[in-house]
Order: sequence, then structure tokens, then C-alpha cells
Amino acid sequence: MMTPQDAGWASLAADARDAKADMFLLNEMPFGPWLCANREPDFDDLVAVQRLHEQAVPHYADLGAPVVLGSHPIFEEGASVVEGFVWESTSGITPAHTKQFFPHEEGWYEALWFERGERAFDMMEVGGLNVAFLICTDIMFNEWARHYGRLGADVIVVPRATPVSTLHRWRTAVQMAAVVSGCYVASSNRAGEEGDLTFGGLGWIVDPSGVVIAETSADEQVVAAEVYRSVSDHAKREYPCYVEDLPAEVDALPDEL
Repeated sequence: MMTPQDAGWASLAADARDAKADMFLLNEMPFGPWLCANREPDFDDLVAVQRLHEQAVPHYADLGAPVVLGSHPIFEEGASVVEGFVWESTSGITPAHTKQFFPHEEGWYEALWFERGERAFDMMEVGGLNVAFLICTDIMFNEWARHYGRLGADVIVVPRATPVSTLHRWRTAVQMAAVVSGCYVASSNRAGEEGDLTFGGLGWIVDPSGVVIAETSADEQVVAAEVYRSVSDHAKREYPCYVEDLPAEVDALPDEL
């Protein structure tokens, strides 16, 4: 568990400043306890974690990057949602995307705590790049990565909170999202132990061909890589990105194969 005033945040911020990155990606809902380990949603606990994320906003400047990307829990028209955001040192917070897919299993009772917000898979121009969000489980649905590639996204960012036991799945999902979209994909994960849960850590930056070009570790909690729009543009013209989608009238598999 991390707060914007503790030693863990101070260490992360120091490493981020050393990296001198133009953009910094936080993991999914990084501050406070992992609410979704509890099968019984508690309104007061939810509000407390929301407030902790609100209190963290002025501390994003500690990271030394002009742009910070992340996700936080908010209320949207009375519904509890997970919102992806872009923070810029010049303008503050801009909402970017709300998480659409939620697990429902031991340790990850997210479907009980959160609802889908507005179904908008749009990209934003940030720092000269087209940036798009897929928050954690969203990355498992490759059609949306492909959608972003067709829109012209350069980078897809994936804040995660995933366990150590399934890291192989998440690495594969992040790499496949890059391959089918022709985008760079960057993913940051929660780390450490909370109760019976062990979060997996490991963040990746993957190039548009699916190659991992940077990976965090216990000894290196912040990594950076160069992103080239020309590389992403080229990948979108290559296999499999150029392959045509199914015709619009084909909206379901046949009853029998």
C-alpha cells in the first residue's frame, strides 16, 4: 500500500526524476489499500481511497515528468468507476477513459465495487503523441487495441493491479496488444503484499512489433524507452495491422462450425 507522503512514494519519485522521462505511467489505483480484495463493498472505504487519490494530485509534480498518466476511483453520475487520466504540469487532470471490464473472483471482486463508466475508447494528443488507455482487464480484449491502432494511436497505456501468479498472461496480453495495433504499449503494475495477495510488479514497454524493450524489476522500479511515431506508423502498414476487419454485416459466429 502506498500513500503520497510515505517512503515508497519518495523512492518512486526519486527514481522517476532520475529517469528524466517526458511521460510517467502509474499503476492501477496506486494509493491506499486494494479495496477489491474485500467481497463486501464498503462505501466509507471507497470514499477514503478516492480522497487519498485526490490528495495525491499535487504530488504528481514530485515525479519530475511534465505528463503523468494513471487511474483513480471516482464517482461518475453516482456510479463508482475507475477513470484513466492524464495529468499535465501546465493544466492538471484531464479524464481519458473509464475501465470497462471487471473480474469477479477471490482477491479481485472489482465487479462488486465498480461499474462501467461511459463506453468511450478515444485517444488523446499528449506531448506530441496520440495516447490511449486500456485499464488492466481491458487489455485482455484485443479488439480495443486494434480499434486504437485504426484511430492512429501511437501509445497504449495499461495501468494494472495483477498478481504474481498470472504475470505470464499479462505479458502476453500486452505484447499482443502491440502486435495487433501497431502501437507501443506501456504497462505499470502494483507490487508488494497485502494480506493474502501478492501483486506481481513488473512493468513493460513493448514496441509495435511486440518486443519488450524495457522491463521493471525489484531492483529497477522505473524504466524508460524512446517512442518513435515513425515506427508506429510503419507497423500499422505491416502484418497483421493491414488485414481487413470482418464485414459489418458479419456480427456473430455461425451456430455450427
